[in-house]
Formats: sequence, C-alpha cells, structure tokens
Amino acid sequence: MKVFFLFLLPLFAFGFDKDLKVTTDKTPLEFDLLFESMKLQSKEPVEKIRLVGLSQELNKNLGFLPKEQIFLLMKSEVTKNFLEHKFSKVRQFDVTNLLIQRLEKNFAEKEKLLTPFSTWAFRSVIAELKSHQKDELITDKSFNPDLFKGEKREKALRLKKYLTYLLPWIDQMDALPAAGFNELTTDVGWEILERINARSILLKRYATDGGEAAGSLINIPERLTDLKPDQIKKIQSNDTDLSLIEKSQKEKNAAAEEIRKVTPDDLSPLSEDVSREIEKVNVEEMR
Repeated sequence: MKVFFLFLLPLFAFGFDKDLKVTTDKTPLEFDLLFESMKLQSKEPVEKIRLVGLSQELNKNLGFLPKEQIFLLMKSEVTKNFLEHKFSKVRQFDVTNLLIQRLEKNFAEKEKLLTPFSTWAFRSVIAELKSHQKDELITDKSFNPDLFKGEKREKALRLKKYLTYLLPWIDQMDALPAAGFNELTTDVGWEILERINARSILLKRYATDGGEAAGSLINIPERLTDLKPDQIKKIQSNDTDLSLIEKSQKEKNAAAEEIRKVTPDDLSPLSEDVSREIEKVNVEEMR
C-alpha cells in the first residue's frame, strides 16, 4: 500500500498547484484569491482530493450560468460567509484612527507571509474602515453613534451593526501570527467553498434551461480525475510521512508571489449591500 501511495504522492505534491486553476473571467477576484490560497494551503493528498472534488461540482453546477450570476453568487458568498464566521471569544477595541494605524502596521509586518486570501482579508477590512474614516465617522475619538446627528447618525448606526462582523476579524488580525491567520482563513475557505457548492447544487436542480454545462470555471487536469474510488480511499487512509509535499513549499511560495503581483494595492471596502443582506437574514430569523 505504501508503494502505491508513494507512486501517487508526486502527482498531488508537484502537479497540483500548476495545473488546477481558475480559467475564466466569470469569477470575481475574491474567489480567485480564495481558490489559489486553498491550493497553497492544501498540504495533504486528502485535502487536494477534496479541492478537486469541489472544483468538479462547481464546473458541473455553475458552468451553464451567465457570467453575471456566477460573479454575484461567488462574490456575495465569499464576503457574506467571511463576515459571518463565528468566533468563540472577541476582545473589545476602541474604533479610532489609531486602530486603523495599528492594523496597517500589523499588515505591513505580516504581508510577505500571508496567503492571497489572507491578504485580501486584511486589505478589505482596512479599506472598509478607511471609507468610514473618510466620512468622519471614525476619528481620533472612540466611535460612538450618539456623537452624530441626522443622516450621519443613521450611517453611524449602520456602522455599529457592521462592526459586530468586522471586530472579530480585527481581533484575529491583531492576535494571530501570519501562519496562524493563514490557518484561520483556510478553515473559513473550506466553509465558503462548501457553501458555494451547496448553492450551486440548488441552482442546478432548479435551472429552467435544463442546466447543461456551457463551459468550465476551473481547469482540472485529467490525471486528477481518473483516480478510482478504491484508490482515493487508500490515499485518504494512508498515514505515510508527507515530506515530499513539504519539499514543494518553495514552488508554492513562488505561486503565492505571482498572485500578489496581480492583486490590487487598494481593494474596495467590503460591500455594504452584503451587510444589508446579512441584516435582512437576521431580521427574518427573529420573526
């Protein structure tokens, strides 16, 4: 069994990152960065098999949809599930200009060690806070909606609700080292991919045009789809040392660097439309 496993190991250790990739313009940047990060962080064959399986499902269930629907679905699911991730404990922070400076310094120290999706998380949260700083809702004083009146107070109250989703992430950005934050965003990444897949299955099931695939979103090399169920079981149950995968880390780091080169320097703030959708869901749950 170990001979069989070692024969397959190079397939997943070295060929995976290069050939499994998003090959369409139908997906948003958030998904592209997430997918690339999941490849970089998938160290064991069983994780790679899981990612290949999800990729096959997304191709099958979303390939027939027009770009607008795929783009909106993925963008909203990535952002919404990122914001809604539950944390057991959250420290309290004074939301001020100083907090933004602290996050920017923190990000600058960790940036070179972060995955593309972790980088997106930092940049997006900082951009969100800066947008409210520009509106003079975040100042040198501790944020308090009662300090504002009229339309500005309404915006401040919305920001207060939104901070219930942002502050847990700010806490993790402040507390975790780069490697720990990458592990967190990888866990969240699996949740997001599973959620997108669940939504895609429903879309496929209720498609009015029969749901025939019109094209692939993700290129999947044939050698990664030809494994038989019994072969997959052997890989999943084998506990052989995976040192070969660790040797490919240099290649993975190079891939991450390439992604960073095409990442915008200043991402737009997290969508307020998504925030309103979250609020809508919470209201419906309370009824």
